[in-house]
Amino acid sequence: MNRRRWFSALVLTLVFAATAFAQRSMIRGKVRTPNGNSVNNAIVELRIGGSGMIGQTVTRNDGDFAFTGLEPGEYEVAVAMAGYQPAAQAVRFENTEGMKFMQVVNVEIIIRPKAETTLALPTTLFAQDVPKAARAAYEKAITRLRDGKSAEAIELLHTAITEFSDYFDAHFVLGQEMFRMGQDNEALEELERARQINDRQDAIYHLFGLIMFKQKKYALAQRAFREAETLKPNNPASHFHRGMALIELAIRESSGERDSDFKEAEHELDRAWELSDQHMNEVRLQRARIYERRGDKTAAVRELEAYLKAEPEAKNAPAIREAIAKMRNPKK
Repeated sequence: MNRRRWFSALVLTLVFAATAFAQRSMIRGKVRTPNGNSVNNAIVELRIGGSGMIGQTVTRNDGDFAFTGLEPGEYEVAVAMAGYQPAAQAVRFENTEGMKFMQVVNVEIIIRPKAETTLALPTTLFAQDVPKAARAAYEKAITRLRDGKSAEAIELLHTAITEFSDYFDAHFVLGQEMFRMGQDNEALEELERARQINDRQDAIYHLFGLIMFKQKKYALAQRAFREAETLKPNNPASHFHRGMALIELAIRESSGERDSDFKEAEHELDRAWELSDQHMNEVRLQRARIYERRGDKTAAVRELEAYLKAEPEAKNAPAIREAIAKMRNPKK
């Protein structure tokens, strides 16, 4: 399975204790992006077979997390972060008879940006008469980004902007990279500077919408995605994300506004489905949310079953099957 490549090798360290009794064990880890940047505020869940989630924490400082007081057995550590694909790592503690030491498993989990949030890195986004020194720095930065060398790329992008302060491409790509690193305020500053230079680029508004969605500012997010749609009507990602933002708004609104936003959200999702040639299966999950909120559990189950048929190996498949079972038998 390809997702296994996202995880670094697990290193097992044995820490001996002076006590004569067996000690409970610990999982200690870090969450990082492919270019080595730490990820703070990611949700980390500890799961065990048959019991579901038994613990939850949030990464702090340098992307660190820990679970302590664990009995011997097999566990799964799952990581979720807005804008990134979910990832998980299996962890096993040996049940050695008469064990008089604590086992500590060190795990490093790599999470990757979702496909729809990973915008392309074209050589040119906006045609400008750029000085040679600025152009050279920008092109080197793009090469570094493609090689996963984020720090070097950021330095080169700053160099390009120093050489040419109105360099649209450099401001936009720098904003995109700041977003990937979780530095939202810095990303917004660069995006606003890019917008001041060229306000006709749909990618600016789409990325702005992703940041607003991540920050749970759903009204601003849906407006940004709507602006992106105006500039590029045939981009399914903007329609899909606007539909998601509208759903989140509807959940929090009074009945009159809620019905209107659910209706518009469904329209946006249908449009995303059409524009993706019926390949964006995540649309089915969002439609199911709308139908369930409306009380149409039959339609919600139909969408969830269609999703599982299209994505049988999906990571969230067990949770979806559980949701289907509850909707079919609410009293159980």
